[in-house]
Amino acid sequence: MKHIFKSIILLIVLSVITACGGSDTEEASGDKLDAQDKFLRIGTGPMGSGWYPITAVMSDIYMDNFNDLNVSEVEGGSTANLKALEVDDVQVALNYTSDFVDSLDGGGEFDESFDKPAGMASLYPVYQTIATLESNNDINEIEDIVDKHIFLGPKEGGGPIAFWRMMEEYDIDEETIEKSGGKISYGNYSDGASMMKDGVVDVFLAGGAPMVPALEEIDVTNPVKVLPIDDDKLEAIKEKDNGIAAGELPEDTYEQQTDSVPTYTMVTMATVSADLDEDYVYHLTEIFWDSLDIFADQVPSREKDFSIDTALEGISREDLHPGALKYYEELEEEGEELKENN
Repeated sequence: MKHIFKSIILLIVLSVITACGGSDTEEASGDKLDAQDKFLRIGTGPMGSGWYPITAVMSDIYMDNFNDLNVSEVEGGSTANLKALEVDDVQVALNYTSDFVDSLDGGGEFDESFDKPAGMASLYPVYQTIATLESNNDINEIEDIVDKHIFLGPKEGGGPIAFWRMMEEYDIDEETIEKSGGKISYGNYSDGASMMKDGVVDVFLAGGAPMVPALEEIDVTNPVKVLPIDDDKLEAIKEKDNGIAAGELPEDTYEQQTDSVPTYTMVTMATVSADLDEDYVYHLTEIFWDSLDIFADQVPSREKDFSIDTALEGISREDLHPGALKYYEELEEEGEELKENN
């Protein structure tokens, strides 16, 4: 009888333990948020670009915080990502603020105005780097590139668009280069780096903050040389108010670069589809800014320029997604000052 009684007590204790364990599991699961859909596709940059590792971290933090959410990266470029947003091929994307404005206005590379792109956050300034190998003694300034083989990165990226706008100040266009015996190529940064290392291309264009990973790889064995943009050309393009600004690539960005180099800059931003729910985008925005420690660990060269203070730079409030706007307005109610530069 005592054995039966002990068995009953044991069963009761086990039942209580099991019930508590089940409760903890449910609570842990309940800590995660519900996503609007089971899939989230993020438009990123090509392999070898600075955007690719950023969106890899975004994929991880979103899957960690939303129930049963599968996040994938789709390689593209600034304008390609905005076009993908418009047709729902991606729901979140990285792009430049200048291309974002063009997409809404139907300007630049966009034949019509888009309805889907909505702002989430400005992230960091991107230094546009026009580089060659240090060993190319005949390439020292922009005028020297007209008869050379130039690699411009992904064709539907924001880099080529800004490059041609910058070249307008030098009266250089694609026809000028072709007539001079030069050539233009496009592709992902990793391929471009291999092509320049092998001497297939002479000039490499890429954006970084400030360092470009693909150029850094070249620099290890083949020192790179960054071509300066003339101050008067930078002043002229700034006055056109097309999202392109002036900056200086800091000294020692690359091995042989002992001085800062004047160049033109753009701003990388995160954009979302206007079709996403307000609460969903609110949490996408919140999780991004709450995960800066993870970005600092995984992509420190980029994260050091992430700042909630400049999350609205280059983005009009009316162009923000309502969910992102709600998040920033709550911060402002708490006393946070957000800078705007429209």
